[in-house]
Amino acid sequence: MSLNDIQNPASVLAAVVEFKDIGREAFLQKYGFGSAREYYLMVDGQRFDSKAILGAAHGYEFPGLGPLPADEFSGGAATVERKLRQLGFTVERGSGDADDWAGNPGQEMASKLFISGSIYTRDDLKRILSTQDATINTGVFRPAGFSSVLLFVTKDKTQDRTQYADHLDGETLHWQGQSRGRTDPIIIEHQRRGLELLVFYREQKYEHDGAGFRYEGCFKYVSHSGKEPTDFTLRRVATDLDLARAEVEVAGDFDPSNVEDARKKMMAAIVRRQGQPAFRRELLRAYSGRCAVTGCQVTEALEAAHIMPYRGPHTNHISNGLLLRADLHTLFDLGLIAVDQQSMSLIVAPALRTTDYEQWHGKAVTLPAIPSDHPNADALRLHREATGL
Repeated sequence: MSLNDIQNPASVLAAVVEFKDIGREAFLQKYGFGSAREYYLMVDGQRFDSKAILGAAHGYEFPGLGPLPADEFSGGAATVERKLRQLGFTVERGSGDADDWAGNPGQEMASKLFISGSIYTRDDLKRILSTQDATINTGVFRPAGFSSVLLFVTKDKTQDRTQYADHLDGETLHWQGQSRGRTDPIIIEHQRRGLELLVFYREQKYEHDGAGFRYEGCFKYVSHSGKEPTDFTLRRVATDLDLARAEVEVAGDFDPSNVEDARKKMMAAIVRRQGQPAFRRELLRAYSGRCAVTGCQVTEALEAAHIMPYRGPHTNHISNGLLLRADLHTLFDLGLIAVDQQSMSLIVAPALRTTDYEQWHGKAVTLPAIPSDHPNADALRLHREATGL
């Protein structure tokens, strides 16, 4: 058995599919390979350990013979790279850091744990990320178990620190990488590697209590120049909420001469937010005029929340709704709270568990008296999965 036996690209793709399905660590362990040190197979923008993939591919092409053991062939340009290129695949060379800095299938995005605009100290982040890794005290940190890279940026450094030229200008971050450039490839290739860049920014070290940072959100690589340190330009990734806010800003300034029109728009916005009138009336009836979580009975503060997003009249079924207080409706739509469909209890995002909303975490959701009015369990499950809670 040898690499020369492999002639069908489909066998390589079959190995790639298995790699994605079971994850990198399990795949390497199953076939008895170590992590790639330099050569990586590229498929759909993702990198895979080239030697391990070819070893497994042999088993797919020749089930009777099985996969190639790691000690029966060598990796490198003359063997693995050449064979993959012969089969029509792309192979890239990477740094020795690749094992530590590649996103793996199934890993969480840490961005789900944070709220844009909130202040976090490094101790807060250690608790939220369940880590004691000392490298969180550096400027570039990759938390274990997450496909995320945290960038800690201070505009004005104390005199004992290296004076990098960093500043945030609206949606654009001008940032200098590490002095020796060790993590530069990670920033440049973060999208291809399946990593998100999360920016934590402060003007000065003690701008916030506890030397905290303001979480600015996800950013993406735009360009770079120079080296040691490299000058990077990163741009904020707009969320759906950001786009909605931009639309509001574009709508124009307040016009006191047209107060009546403004009032009509305001009332229409309230009605839209409270929910389609008939749908809301049905939920008010089903939940006896009480918020399903807090028990609030102020009708004007109660809104009809769609579990799965509104897609026309057919989604206005009562089992696709919850009667929620206005603030909880907003958090529900933002994915900061969800309902566990098995225990029918509220899940509050970790990012909110240091706030007043912590009191509702684990709270049993009040259900309608009529079983047919209960929220649909599958809809609750899909909403929860979408939020990552």
